[in-house]
Amino acid sequence: MLATESRQVGFFDAAEMVGPLPEGSFYALLAAHGERIVTDQDFAECYSEGRGRPSIPPSKLAKVLLLQHRTGLSDEQAMEALAWDLRWKVALGLAVDHTGWHATTLTKFRARLLLHGKERLALENTLRLAEQLGLLDAPAEQIIDSTPMLGAAATQDTVRLVRGGVRKLLDALQGAEPDAAGVLERGLQFDYAKPAEKPDCAWRKRAERERMLTRVAEDAERALTALEQQPELLEDEQVVAAHRLLRELIGQDFDVDQGGVPRLHRGTRPGRILSVIDTEMRHGRKSAHQRFDGYKLSAAVTNTTEPLITAVAVAPASEQDGPQAKVLIEAQPKARRPELILGDTAYGIGPVRAELAQREVQVLAPVPEAPVKEGRLPKRAFEIDLEAGTVTCPAGQVAPIRTEPSGTRRAGFATQACQACPLMERCCPTQRRRQILIASEEEHLIAARQALDDPETAEHLRRTRPRIERLLGLLAHRYRARKSRYLGRRKAELQAAWAAANVNLNPIGRHLASTPA
Repeated sequence: MLATESRQVGFFDAAEMVGPLPEGSFYALLAAHGERIVTDQDFAECYSEGRGRPSIPPSKLAKVLLLQHRTGLSDEQAMEALAWDLRWKVALGLAVDHTGWHATTLTKFRARLLLHGKERLALENTLRLAEQLGLLDAPAEQIIDSTPMLGAAATQDTVRLVRGGVRKLLDALQGAEPDAAGVLERGLQFDYAKPAEKPDCAWRKRAERERMLTRVAEDAERALTALEQQPELLEDEQVVAAHRLLRELIGQDFDVDQGGVPRLHRGTRPGRILSVIDTEMRHGRKSAHQRFDGYKLSAAVTNTTEPLITAVAVAPASEQDGPQAKVLIEAQPKARRPELILGDTAYGIGPVRAELAQREVQVLAPVPEAPVKEGRLPKRAFEIDLEAGTVTCPAGQVAPIRTEPSGTRRAGFATQACQACPLMERCCPTQRRRQILIASEEEHLIAARQALDDPETAEHLRRTRPRIERLLGLLAHRYRARKSRYLGRRKAELQAAWAAANVNLNPIGRHLASTPA
């Protein structure tokens, strides 16, 4: 049952006994304006109206989460600070002798937020407050970028992955059919009591290592086959999920030869699962030389005097940056969505521009160009006129744009004209004629190139886009969103949203502190 915060001042209230907090501090902001940031009614949907025991006022727990993400404390450390740090007590309006709550209270509160879709509530409330204070005029121009977010689980090698998958399958079956789980476990070759421990093997010798990997995969296949022969066991949701996970783990690292024997796959398949503890983590690259495991944290930031984070999104690290732009736009109310976003080359590709054009959002970002050998004529050297349906080459030859049965648009120049052209050696030295492929989003790409041909527009992009870097730095380093505190994408996104709320509260706090009461 929802319990609300009491406004009655007690004799032992910390605010009355300690005195004012340091001016401009985050504790003073929560103490003076906490009800403008979060209220109990914000969480009314998460609690029963009149049944059950009264809850801890959710606004107080929300303030604890804000303080926790600001200070980087664990759940236990946060509750210890609440019990012994007078600043925390004043910020939350608690009595001096308040002993705090159990650390699992925060775990249950986060689960409640995720269950009811309230993980972004604090971020949304900071934006609403910014609008009230005149710090946010929608629709504002926004900047989009991403930064790595390391996963909370350790990356596992193939042996530990497969053994961990078998252990999960046995545990799921134990919960559904204990007798069947015992029979299955006794029929396996290896012991799975400690799946993180590798079987004895000369792991440094390649031949021995690969033979052992095959034996591990065969044992996992043995477990899957035994389970599939009893379809009634696959009626339990947990067993089905564990079965699917183990099947995927074997499929990503092994190929089955003609004799039905699983052999180690050469190379790394895209989208590979890295851990049975957090199955949503993936390999990622921020650059050609910078690799990481976990997630990508994307953010949208207003291009205003005081930049504010308007949306965050967390995706597996293997995902490209560009498609996250659509997620960030859709996460915002329509009244606050920007008319223009600025980004780097990852957001300048045709599909991203087309997706955002459908949402009435323009993109100002560099257009990625295909690599061209030195001295060759690139596609950009050709004049594409989509209205006339023609392409003109640098030599003045014109070719019509035709649509193939597959739907692909292409302009092919006459062979005779190309063979007699003085630019042939630079244009198509290995072909009889030049063909120009017209992308399905060519209209957006042409408009983007024309926009960037304007020096003022190009300078605006160059000067403005880096503004997001400071806020991403605050997210990743000061408020510790560089590494996920929790397992799973949704929990990582909750962490990112509450860290972003802390970022937004900095300019809000400065504005409130400088405004006379």
